Amino acid sequence: MNTFLLDAGIGLASNILWILLLILFAVILIEAVVMVLFKIGNFWKAFSHSSIVNIVSTIVGYILINQLDPLSGKISSLEQWLIFYWVTVVMEGLLMMLLFTHTSKSKLWLVTVVMNLVSYVFLYLLTLL
Repeated sequence: MNTFLLDAGIGLASNILWILLLILFAVILIEAVVMVLFKIGNFWKAFSHSSIVNIVSTIVGYILINQLDPLSGKISSLEQWLIFYWVTVVMEGLLMMLLFTHTSKSKLWLVTVVMNLVSYVFLYLLTLL
């Protein structure tokens, strides 16, 4: 019986990990498409750079969530979303400037704001399911 519960727990954790990776892949794809629409690179360049900035921001976001956990009862869910959004925009914008050195800074910041807005709307809609 204990082995069954352990196997079920491992299976559930594995399924959750795959779902989170699928969501991360969807966000990377969404942001790559936004980059292409703004003409700051071909699809594969945009996809690779989107992968880099989103993996870094996911790691930093995980750390931030753990730091904000004690505050979760003191700030609203909307405030948490806004904090995560702006931290993501700043962090990804700075990374984008390192990756796209031949693109104007103003265009990169606009792209960063738009791509993260689209991503956060997607993530918010997922929370409604």
